[in-house]
Amino acid sequence: MWFCSGMYFFLGACAWMYFKNKSLFRKWDRLLRQIFFLMLAVTSLAFLSEIVQKTGTENSETMQIKRNGYGEGQKEAALSMQVEGEKKQDIEIRVSPKIYSEKRLEKEFQKARKELAKVISGENKDLSHIKTDLDLVTALDDFPFSVSWELSRYDVMDSLGRLDQEKIREEDPENQGIGMNITGVLHYEDKVYPCEMDLVIFAGQEKTLSTKERVLELVRLQDSATRQKAYLTLPPSLDGRKIAWTEEKDSKVIPILMLGMAISILLVGREIQKESNRKKTKKEQMMLDYPEIITEFTMLTGAGMTAKNVWKRIAEDYGITRGKTGRKREAYEEIWKTWQEMKSGIPEMECYERFARRCDLIPYMKMGALLSQNLKKGAKGISEMLRMEAVQALEDRKSRARQLGEEAGTRLLIPMLLMLIIVITIVVVPAFLSIQV
Repeated sequence: MWFCSGMYFFLGACAWMYFKNKSLFRKWDRLLRQIFFLMLAVTSLAFLSEIVQKTGTENSETMQIKRNGYGEGQKEAALSMQVEGEKKQDIEIRVSPKIYSEKRLEKEFQKARKELAKVISGENKDLSHIKTDLDLVTALDDFPFSVSWELSRYDVMDSLGRLDQEKIREEDPENQGIGMNITGVLHYEDKVYPCEMDLVIFAGQEKTLSTKERVLELVRLQDSATRQKAYLTLPPSLDGRKIAWTEEKDSKVIPILMLGMAISILLVGREIQKESNRKKTKKEQMMLDYPEIITEFTMLTGAGMTAKNVWKRIAEDYGITRGKTGRKREAYEEIWKTWQEMKSGIPEMECYERFARRCDLIPYMKMGALLSQNLKKGAKGISEMLRMEAVQALEDRKSRARQLGEEAGTRLLIPMLLMLIIVITIVVVPAFLSIQV
């Protein structure tokens, strides 16, 4: 929730900076708007997801956890609990799977008997030196048995394995040890296997169970008593005090926001790629138009027209053509823009230099330099230089055409290979199918 609030604050600050300095972001205006609205939508989606998650996670005095299917192992559920009058605590619940009815071999019972003696010892060294509570489990991991217990004495130990330290000290003040017998009965379908064990109990330090341990013990008892049911119902109270259960769910805010950021990065990359492709297409188009422009310029200047009049003629002809067809050519657009600058009173030489800088291509820069030199040194020799430039431009155009043809041939290799594979498949597969072994 706080993360989403921070994102809203960040987006608001970005919007404020954008509107305050709008002229600085004019070039990226469309892309920035797309990213802003995308992140706003993603943040709102994450915020709604968080609200739905919080709404769906309600405190409840009773909660059910669906068990795993047969043979799928225990299920662990991360919850939080709040016993009335105490602070909220995290707790992990283990739910046993449903009992499956497959037959077990005799050796499984023998393994379980050996495992049982180890499991119930708990923190004690062995069964002949019992000082702390035993763990009288009701089920064994990796075994499909339930366990019940029979005690020879219920005054010093209860059915859960908890020792009554006061009673032990009362009966054995010298702490010589109290002997007793317990029997763990393994149950599986209609089979029962008793496991008798002898214990010697000594007085130990008193241990007070925490609230969490007592709740876990209640859950364990409830789990043992309801294993045949599909759901485990958690205890609603402890010693008359209500327990509020809450299931901890993974937040989806961070993944959603990360997805939005990833999409924003892709949008920026796509915009940069589009801009790069646009510039590349523009340069290729201008290079293709250059021979036509320089040839027309050479012909008209050779006919006696001045460079400015030729420029005017080319620009006005393009304006008429563009008005009829609606098609734009980048090189002619620059010529048209340069003619408008001349009409507005900018010196002719400066207009040519601006034209060369805007085009930023060597042929156009040479053309601008020739026209600028013509104004500085006069028209002598300009026709010959333009003619030589036109011849060179035509040669460059031929070379460019050959290069484009080679690139097109390279691009056709993949479709040709695919067609070859298809043809081979059509020819070879029927041949193999027709072979009779």
